[in-house]
Amino acid sequence: MNDTGHKVSAAAPASPIERNQFVALLESVPDAIVMVDSAGRIALVNTHAEKLFGYGPGELLGKPLGALLPERFRTSHAEHAGDYFARPRRRPMGAGIELFGLRKNGSEFPAEISLSPVQTESGAWAMSAIRDITDRKRIERELKEKNAALEAANQELQAFAYSVSHDLRAPLRAMSGFAGMLKKSLGPDLPPETGHAVKRIQDNVAKMSKLIDGLLDFSSLTWMALTKKTVNVTELAQSVFNELTLSSAGRRVDFKLEPLPACRADAILLRQVFANLLSNALKFTRERDPAVIRAGFRHENGEHVYFVQDNGAGFDMEYAGKLFRVFQRLHSPSEFEGTGVGLAIVQRIVQRHGGRVWAESEVDRGATFYFTLGEATHGNSA
Repeated sequence: MNDTGHKVSAAAPASPIERNQFVALLESVPDAIVMVDSAGRIALVNTHAEKLFGYGPGELLGKPLGALLPERFRTSHAEHAGDYFARPRRRPMGAGIELFGLRKNGSEFPAEISLSPVQTESGAWAMSAIRDITDRKRIERELKEKNAALEAANQELQAFAYSVSHDLRAPLRAMSGFAGMLKKSLGPDLPPETGHAVKRIQDNVAKMSKLIDGLLDFSSLTWMALTKKTVNVTELAQSVFNELTLSSAGRRVDFKLEPLPACRADAILLRQVFANLLSNALKFTRERDPAVIRAGFRHENGEHVYFVQDNGAGFDMEYAGKLFRVFQRLHSPSEFEGTGVGLAIVQRIVQRHGGRVWAESEVDRGATFYFTLGEATHGNSA
């Protein structure tokens, strides 16, 4: 320990002045610091280096730097060291050179090393900052394994979706075709009970087809790549509403659209979010005259919170946890048609953008659906 109170080991040739110059730096950084003279001998180390390599105070001094490297690296290191002292230059951490350190007990660890030339009274030295990256390597390996597993799962899901699309649609088409042939063969004097049975077959085939479409749409969001760009959300929402109301002639719908802030999102998927939310608003305000639908936003905790609000049938908040589950519905098919997939798709899209979605409602007093997209754009509303 020197007069500054820091523990540092230095070779005899280094003067007290030189030791005092470097000791504060050596002991203040979290990395192991090893300083080597032009002969390749260790001249100065900090306590982090001694602990990292498993040596006691002063044991490393005078040793060749190669003693801290596994045998397989020593020849190439000697060549690099000669070149380095001939042309000193700074080399930062992560310079693309993978190295391993060798502890006193013979164990190895992956290391990241930076080099900096230092001029001292004893001549040119090289200062190495050495970092044990064992944990980082482990995390990278685990992440790579998880990504591979996720990719395999996505491929299996795509194969399943392909199977659903082709293997289930064929029998449905057959059922629909045979029901139509049966109805035609029985002629215009079809008994009421038989006609009702045939119609139920056709209606259920149509419903099953819609469920398959919804399931495929939902599953495809797992592997579909996001293409984010700046989106004019006001224009997008207005365009979606105009398309949805083409088939709503005769209904009085009071649609209020606030200027919405632009955002970075996948425009196609964001369009699907507004299509599902606005179509739900139109569906559940069917008994209202006029139907009142509002699309707007608010600022909350640094985020843009978009919302779609209506004065429709609403729902009991006790069951709000079921809203975003696949095939979960809070109203019977006799009240409102649907497959129970639309809100699950909304949630999946929002989550893939790093956002969240939730709802507030009262029975017979409308509902409001809120969502964020994971980032706020602090520009003008668009």
